[in-house]
Amino acid sequence: MRRTTRFLSGTLLAYSLLAYSVSAAASKVEVLHWWTSAGEAKAASVLRQGMERQGYQWQDFAVGGRAGISAMNTLRIRAISGNPPLAAQIKGPEITEWARLGFLRNLNNIADAEQWEAKIPAPLRDVMQYQGNYVAAPINIHRVNWLWINLRAFEAADADIPTDFDSFFIAADKLKQAGYVPLALGGEPWQVATLFDSLALSVMGPQLYQRAFLNFERNALLSDGVIEAFRLLAKMRKYVDDKGQGRNWSDTTQLLINNQAGMQVMGDWAKGEFFAANQQEGKAFTCVAVPGTKHAFSYNVDSFVFFKPNNENERQSQADIASYLLTPQFQRDFNRYKGSLPIRFDVPLPEDDHCAHASRDAFLYAQEHGTLSPSMSHGLSTTRYVQSAIFDVIDEFFYDPKQTPREAAEALYRAILSAQA
Repeated sequence: MRRTTRFLSGTLLAYSLLAYSVSAAASKVEVLHWWTSAGEAKAASVLRQGMERQGYQWQDFAVGGRAGISAMNTLRIRAISGNPPLAAQIKGPEITEWARLGFLRNLNNIADAEQWEAKIPAPLRDVMQYQGNYVAAPINIHRVNWLWINLRAFEAADADIPTDFDSFFIAADKLKQAGYVPLALGGEPWQVATLFDSLALSVMGPQLYQRAFLNFERNALLSDGVIEAFRLLAKMRKYVDDKGQGRNWSDTTQLLINNQAGMQVMGDWAKGEFFAANQQEGKAFTCVAVPGTKHAFSYNVDSFVFFKPNNENERQSQADIASYLLTPQFQRDFNRYKGSLPIRFDVPLPEDDHCAHASRDAFLYAQEHGTLSPSMSHGLSTTRYVQSAIFDVIDEFFYDPKQTPREAAEALYRAILSAQA
């Protein structure tokens, strides 16, 4: 049995000993999520308003911080006390862990009625299922491997938008000379891992990347590609500011918005922050794929699960939420604010959102050519326990210049091996 399963099983053992009681009353819907930044809060308001229009009393349960880690810790505490929320934002392999322990409601009836098989892209359906049954409702598709560009800084520095890593470092030097932070990076482990994730995808390519970070093959993890990704990560140290330790991702994006930094590697939720600040794509900012990843798509998918209800009122409340999530109106409005793609590809994208159109084109290309990759840094390729071990190695390397890229690759392999034991 994997240590991750033992961890969740041990944490949630009290579930079988407690009377199961969902806190939401008949007219209330309590939903746990970690959407707390400016753009995320606007996106979450779309769900709140949609449920209020149906007569429900929205009971917000927002837990920000650490890319959802704080929210998951809070959820475990609620679950072992026998008092989970009606619904919770959970993604990736953690969906399987909760389903395996018997917490989650089967959503097949809703999926059949709403024709999810026809609406959800085929590569993403399995993420929402456990033993062939739907146990989660998808919301969107995020592309992780984006490089965000502050066009005002690039113009002031007379720098060209990077097309490869040589031009990336040329631009970084010009931005630094012009007084800008070349690369905005918050010092949280998951942000450093997000940068490494895209570097690894670039230099390894999707197939080798998946062998390393989805299948955890020894030869792939110890390959020259992983070593090169660490080398590039080390080279980027001198281009980040010294005030980033502990800074959250949205405050880091704010450095571009406030014209203090030139670039940021971050998923397309960053676009939601630009839009929330009334910045216009093509004038204040733009997006390009991280060098070397134009035809690759590292994805993250937001989704909700629903805990087993106590009564018919709760069951109906959950059904109404799950059904609303895939409506065209919700898909359009929520993802406009969130920066992501609608999970439904029949929902039109805003004409003025170049980044959304580029993202959809990249997804369709990657789907056709087999270059879709579940993101390691955002919990789509592995469990949170293994992911945490990976984060520790990457973070230690970034802040320890004495460690060599080869030593880091070897440490990464050992950490993953230990985490899987």
